[in-house]
Amino acid sequence: MTAVVIGGGISGIACATELARSGADVVVRDKGHVIGGRMMSRTLRDTGTRFDGRVVDIGASYFTANDPAFHAVVTELVNLGVVRPWTDAFHVASPSGIEAVSAGPMRYAAPRGLRSVVTGLAALAPSLAIMTNSPVASVCLRGADVFVDEVSVQAAAVCMPRPQAARILDLTDVPVIPWEPVLSVTCVFARREWIELDGVFVNDDSVLTWIADDGSRRGDGAPVLVAHVHPVLSARHLDDPSAVLPSVIAALQRVLAISSLPEWAQVHRWSLAKPLAGHAEPFWRHGTPLLGLAGDEWHGGPRVEAAWLSGHSLGTALAVDLSNG
Repeated sequence: MTAVVIGGGISGIACATELARSGADVVVRDKGHVIGGRMMSRTLRDTGTRFDGRVVDIGASYFTANDPAFHAVVTELVNLGVVRPWTDAFHVASPSGIEAVSAGPMRYAAPRGLRSVVTGLAALAPSLAIMTNSPVASVCLRGADVFVDEVSVQAAAVCMPRPQAARILDLTDVPVIPWEPVLSVTCVFARREWIELDGVFVNDDSVLTWIADDGSRRGDGAPVLVAHVHPVLSARHLDDPSAVLPSVIAALQRVLAISSLPEWAQVHRWSLAKPLAGHAEPFWRHGTPLLGLAGDEWHGGPRVEAAWLSGHSLGTALAVDLSNG
């Protein structure tokens, strides 16, 4: 009898970790070929530039750590060299260019990409069986028993965006929060032409919402930018993501006051990039204490920290109920 966690993002690994610490046998199932979820990093290949083999973050850009429990985990990852404090200030721009610098909380990055945070957390867990390329078709209740793909399990945690979870689990009782898409565009330049910066929030622009200097984020100074496309424009091009490249490159030139074109560019589609709000509850239970839903839609999200807290809270609650059962 096994506890199954469906989804290998940060919420799923946090949930599985707490279950494993309680002594449960835990299997993590993820449909991707690697774990990481939306904290996804890509290794550049066949770009025709000198940066082949370099890791770029194409999903979440950074994370903050305010909750004491999550901060303790982040500190451990910092001590292990997985995570590093990145910056507490980003630039702010309008469509016509950079206008100011805005201070905020410390943002953390990972030298080997944010996916290494998820794999690092998995490595710290007592023992997890992680199955990649392992999509789940159904999760259901029959009486008080939980079934995953028609196999009876002790407990199940579904840790993924609600629209995806609704394909395998009845979620009619969960209030619907809209999710927005984002196209993430990676651009590799021959050299750095822009001013020294870490990231730029772009306000009131129809093309861009955010630009990350990945050379700053990685700490190697590489002339690599990652831009997030406005959700309205992203939604219009989900079926043909590469069509946004001319507009995105022109917007980068306009906002950052650069004249050169990238040597290489690529688009990644996130159909479910982030929820537009977050439920205050830490997680959701489905008809029994031994089946729940967690992710960055919960715990007041949407933030990486909220995703971890949601998974951590659900895993702790499932572990208690398993021990009481």
